[in-house]
Amino acid sequence: MQTNNLITVSHITEEAARKKVSEMSLINGFLFDSVLEDQADAITVTQAILTTTFNKSIKVINVSSQKTYNAVDTDLHGIRFDAQITPADDGSLTATIYDVEMEDRDSDRAELPRRLRYYTALSDDKQVKSGKSYKTLPDFVTVTISSYDPFSAGDMYYAARSVITTHPYIEYEDGILHVFLYCKGKINEDLDVEHGKKLTEMLKYILSGEKPTTLNTDIEAIDDIVTQVKKKPEVTINYMKQWDREDHIRTDTKLDDGLGFILFSRNHNISDEDIRSHLETNMHLMPYEIDNLFRKADAEKDAVLTK
Repeated sequence: MQTNNLITVSHITEEAARKKVSEMSLINGFLFDSVLEDQADAITVTQAILTTTFNKSIKVINVSSQKTYNAVDTDLHGIRFDAQITPADDGSLTATIYDVEMEDRDSDRAELPRRLRYYTALSDDKQVKSGKSYKTLPDFVTVTISSYDPFSAGDMYYAARSVITTHPYIEYEDGILHVFLYCKGKINEDLDVEHGKKLTEMLKYILSGEKPTTLNTDIEAIDDIVTQVKKKPEVTINYMKQWDREDHIRTDTKLDDGLGFILFSRNHNISDEDIRSHLETNMHLMPYEIDNLFRKADAEKDAVLTK
């Protein structure tokens, strides 16, 4: 693998990859995406999650895994849904688009509200044809299932809607609902007891893969699918490819940081011996990587001197 003109070796064995996949739970984005690749499996899984979340039967007819919407211009962010779901028509005036997201990075906490605002905007941009009424704009519901508490209140269930802050008793219906589920949260006081129990079981399974002691047919159905997906050779191969891509990025970043450290340290009269010791001990770079970085630093210095 070639990175910044430096040769590095990046690989995970098939056995190690298979073990990693076997240890995953659905909160892991890779496994969730893998489960959604088969349309029938995707419908079973998302239908169970939505039905449990909203405590009512939701019949799913289509799931678009990793659906991507491009931005309105090339220098702007596009968006990628974990699962965009089309339910069966219930006869209501507007349809509903459901977006289910798995969230396992605490570092994303501060960005969640604005990220979902952006998701909504770009999704809406594709929905209303010229000359059509805004009443045809589908409702948009996001369900973000999180391993961390997104709002630090300790609760399991958070629901966010647009409101008229000066007149909260007046309904402001823009068709947007954001639901945040914290897998380790306590059951909200206003949740029905049975609903709270089933939601707790579902979230515990999504986070850890642990099934309830009493029969839960939705979780059993999901677990059957997850078990089979983990055994697929192509899933292991895809994980190996993803691991290599991410390791490539990690390596690029580490080498860039190492080069920056050499240049900074030399400017502050730190000896090459001390720099080398830091790169090996603290940044865990290999000796040949360090040698290449010093050569690159020398080349950059020579380039500056010859200008």
